[in-house]
This record gives sequence, structure tokens and C-alpha cells, in this order.
Amino acid sequence: MRSNANGADPRPLLTSDVAAPADALGRLVGPGDQQLEAFFERLETVELLPLSAPNRVRLRREQGLGVRKTENGRSRLAAADTISGPAFAACCDRVAGTARSIGTVPPRIRTGSWPALRLAELEQAESRLNRAVNRRRVGFPMEITARRHRRQVQVIRSPIAAAPQFEEYFSLQVTTPWGVWGGLLPSLADEDLDPVALRLVDRLRSRGLPPHRRAPGVIVLGPNAAAVLLHEVVAHALEADTLGLSGVPDQVVGLKLGGPELDVVDDPRSAPLACKRSNDDEGTPVISRWLLRRGRVRQPLADLAWAERCPSMIPGAARRASRHRLPGPRTTHLELLPGTVPERELFAEAVGGLYLGEFDRGNLDPLDGRCVLRAPCGRRIGASGPADYTGPIEIRSRAVDLLAAVTAVADRPLAGGAGWCAKDGALMPVWARCPSIRLEGLQVAD
Repeated sequence: MRSNANGADPRPLLTSDVAAPADALGRLVGPGDQQLEAFFERLETVELLPLSAPNRVRLRREQGLGVRKTENGRSRLAAADTISGPAFAACCDRVAGTARSIGTVPPRIRTGSWPALRLAELEQAESRLNRAVNRRRVGFPMEITARRHRRQVQVIRSPIAAAPQFEEYFSLQVTTPWGVWGGLLPSLADEDLDPVALRLVDRLRSRGLPPHRRAPGVIVLGPNAAAVLLHEVVAHALEADTLGLSGVPDQVVGLKLGGPELDVVDDPRSAPLACKRSNDDEGTPVISRWLLRRGRVRQPLADLAWAERCPSMIPGAARRASRHRLPGPRTTHLELLPGTVPERELFAEAVGGLYLGEFDRGNLDPLDGRCVLRAPCGRRIGASGPADYTGPIEIRSRAVDLLAAVTAVADRPLAGGAGWCAKDGALMPVWARCPSIRLEGLQVAD
């Protein structure tokens, strides 16, 4: 198997011929409109605890499969925590509701060995982050927990098998005397750790300050904060299952949500190098999907089930938290196209307002469209840009009002992690590429 992600050659998930389980699924298809698929996954998390921990290395590995049968808009799912022919046959029997549904002899299904365990990157994370902090002429105690996450996926939908997928990314948890920072990173290289150092230094310099309660006339969001806003108020709002809670999802196409500055794309093929996807967790090819085009809804996020219900929708955005859960429409990599305003001018027209470099918490109510975004700190914007620090800030607004408040988009986008998506209690990584944006007319919650 050749990785779709980074051109490397991770050891394959399935080493046996995928035609055998594909043929077996074909024998399950009965009369009527039925679809069957097998989902194989392998998960690995390597965790390196702080230096003070007695046993620093923790390793979690698991693999398994799921078989899903979809008929008349309803799905039946059976899953197993191992990958083998007998486990596959047992799952087929459960979704079919009969014994020996694919015959008396299970297909041969074999897995490859696990990828090599590499610790060097994790071991260097603490010293690299300390150096990045020291370059800003400060230093403080911190304990770092570094994790590397790997995921391999193989989807088989009779009579074809999708290309196997491989993802690798990192997460950090940094504990300081004044709080804990956590986030996703595409790598532990200096260029990805440097923005983390900046956020940690911001929290150092704003520690102990009271919450900011005065409503600013203008807010400038840095790229990371803009990514979280887009994740909450655009991606979540335009997932087909969210739209289905309050009406017919495809009726939102053409609806104006923001100004012409807003061009938002979801494209798993443009995610960080080791996280790129060529197909989704249903085996459907992914596309470059315009969520907003000049502020208007173009293509909501849909999986096969929602595309069947709403023919105008395009599948390819299905993601699964695990083999034990049904897939659903989710974003993978959000991108806000850059505007024409140099960042210096973005700040020059926001003097007296606030700059927010990150949000550490966000939530969208899918029923009334209200959104809450919390920033751990901010900075007042002076004549030369961000200046004095402020304490925590909370923004409460309707999603449509947040998007309508965007008046300018900077011309320099930056890539990074938008964070963990925890919708329905299922953690999935979300990536983004965004420039800074300026908002006007929003209220800061008391």
C-alpha cells in the first residue's frame, strides 16, 4: 500500500486480496435498494508523558472492522474488535439476520504488521518548544505531554474497494502554573511549535487579568481563531445532519450567510501532508467543496445517506469516529480564501478594538443557531498593532450575525489545526488554512 498522505510506504492494513470480502458482500445483497460496505481500521496512539512521570511512554493500539447494511434509508451496523475472516463473517450474519449469510467458509482476511514505533520526534518536542519560548525572551516551567496519532482505513463496497488511507498527526498538552493549553499539530517541527510558543507567551503575559467585559467596536481574529469560528459557524452549520434538524437541508443552497469576502472550502485533499485524504470513510472520493461562495451557501457537507435523501447534495464528506459508530457528514480541512487586505491595514482600521489570537472553546446550538466562543486572552489594538493584554473574553452571538460582521479578510493565510471536533461526543481532528479577519458590530458577553 502506498500512502495517500505523504508518499511514504506505511505497512499495509490488509495484506490479503480485498476481492474476497468484496465478493462476500456481493452475496449479501438481496432484492430492493440495498448497499453493503465493510470498514477496516487500525488506530495507534503513542504518548510521551512529562519528564517527572515514572513510566513516560504509553502505547495504545487497536484494530477492528465494521459491516454496514443500508436499506430504505435505514442502517444496520455490526462491529468487531479484531480483523479476521471469522469476525467479518460474524458481522455479516448480524446485519443480514441469518447464519452463514456469506457461506460456510469465511473469506481469508489478513493484516500487516504495525508501523515502526518512532519516539525521537516526541522526545524532542519539549526541548524544541522550550527553545521557541526562549526566543521570545521569556521562560517558565511547563510539563509537556506529546502524542502521535496514526490511523489506517480500508473501505470495501461491493464490488469495489476504495484506496486505503493513512493519517498521522500530533497533539500536545502543555501544563503551566497558570493553566493548561492543548491542541493539534501536523508535526512537531519548529515551524509548527513556534505558534504554540506564541500562544503560551500570550497566556503568561495575560495571567491574572480579569475577564474583559467592555464591548469593542472592532475585533480582529488571528488565523487560528478564525479557523475555530469557521468550524463552528460554517462547517457545523452546513453539515447535512445539522441542517436536517430544522428543515430540508438542500433548501439552504443559495442562502446568503455573509458578505462577498467569505469564500470557504472544505477539501480533505489539501489537509496537512500526512493527513490528506483521497476518499472518505465510506470509500467515496472526496471533492473540493465550496461551503460558501461569496457569502452564499453552495454545497453542504453530505454523506451517502444524506445525498440519497437530497439528490442535489454531493457525498464524499463522511467521517467515522470509530468502527462502532455510523458515518456522518463532517468537515476535514477548512480553508478561507485570502482577501486583498494586507494584515497591517487590517489592524490600522481596527485601532481601539481587540485582537484575539485563539479560541480555546466553541459551541454552536444546532436548533437556534446561537454560538459561544471563548478566548483565554486578548490584546488591545493600538496604532502599531496589538498592544496591551486583556483577560478572558467570551463572544455570544448568532451564527448568521457572526458571519455578517466579517468586513475584511487579510491576504496571508496560515495553516494549522482548528482543533478536535467533539460533535455528538466523538473526537475527530479538524484542519484549517485561514488568514486573519476583521469583525465589526459584535457584542462581548457579560
